[in-house]
Amino acid sequence: MTFVLFPVTLIFLALLSKPTTPAWLYVICTFANGLCTGASLNYTLAHVLHLTLPETHFIVTSLLATFRGFAGSFGSAIGGGIFGRTLKTSLEDGFAKRGMSGEEDLVRKLMGSPAMVAGLRGVEKEVAIVGYVDAVRNLFLAGAGLAIIMILIQAGTGWKAPAKKEEQEEVPRQPANGHADLPR
Repeated sequence: MTFVLFPVTLIFLALLSKPTTPAWLYVICTFANGLCTGASLNYTLAHVLHLTLPETHFIVTSLLATFRGFAGSFGSAIGGGIFGRTLKTSLEDGFAKRGMSGEEDLVRKLMGSPAMVAGLRGVEKEVAIVGYVDAVRNLFLAGAGLAIIMILIQAGTGWKAPAKKEEQEEVPRQPANGHADLPR
């Protein structure tokens, strides 16, 4: 259930990404998203331990911790790229639609400093706000898409635990050609 709720909360965050959304509603949805994130991390650990032999748990938990550690860096790089490209495109399109050419310097400054929006006035402020809203919305939608891909990968890992050593030893081996070995 948590794997379904996670992308749903990201989609809600995308839908709530408007200048008119009350902050408390945004905070509640972000909190729900955080709960789903924590639950899915705990489930992933339990699931991977279920699917692996106990003798390999120390290796599996180390690998899982390594990949979880990389997640922040990769997530920041991917999310930052999506956010930056969307913001730049939205700002350039917004200024172009309003017939304001030559705003490349302002676009560059706005991409480096969201706090600069507060000092703007009129059309420039409106374009900047819409640009940041579009960038945040697209970031959450991309996250929801990646979460759905993650769900499909997790579901494809299987559900059955491996056979215990005793069970593995009882099963006779078949030769590669499929014929039983004849006694000599």
